[in-house]
Amino acid sequence: MAVADVLQRFVRFMAGMGLLLHDDPPKVIELEGREWGPVVNGLRLSIQCRPPVLSVVLRNVSAQPLSLTIPGWLFFFQVEIDAPMSGYGQALLKPERRTEQIALTLKPGEPTETDIPVSLLFVKPSGHYARVVCILPDGSRLESNRTLIR
Repeated sequence: MAVADVLQRFVRFMAGMGLLLHDDPPKVIELEGREWGPVVNGLRLSIQCRPPVLSVVLRNVSAQPLSLTIPGWLFFFQVEIDAPMSGYGQALLKPERRTEQIALTLKPGEPTETDIPVSLLFVKPSGHYARVVCILPDGSRLESNRTLIR
C-alpha cells in the first residue's frame, strides 16, 4: 500500500470521527495605526482595545534577535486600569498559579500578539483607560501606550 493511500485512509478515518485536519495560515499581526510605548532594551509594547479583549503586541525594534524567558502571558503583561479586579481575575492571577515559563525569541522587527480578556479580569472595565506594563528579565519596566477600554 502506498504512503499516499495510507494517509488518505487516515484522513477519512479522522473525518469519520468528526475531526478535521487543516493547516492554519500564519497569523498576521496588524502594526499599522497602532500607538506604541517607549523603546526599552530594543522592545516596544502596544495595546489596542478590541472588545472583549485587549490586544497586546510586543515587538523587537532592535537590529538583532532578542531572547527572553518570561512568565506566562497573563503574569508578564500587567494591566494597569482604574477598575476593580473581578473574582475570576483574582482567582486566575493568584501568585501560586504563576508556574509557566515561556522562552521567547523575536527576530529583528518581529512582533508577537496576545489577547488579554479584560472584560473577564475586571469589573466593568468599559470607559476606563488602561496601560500594560511588563517587567523584563533584567528588571527594566516596559510600558505600552494608554487606551480607552470600550
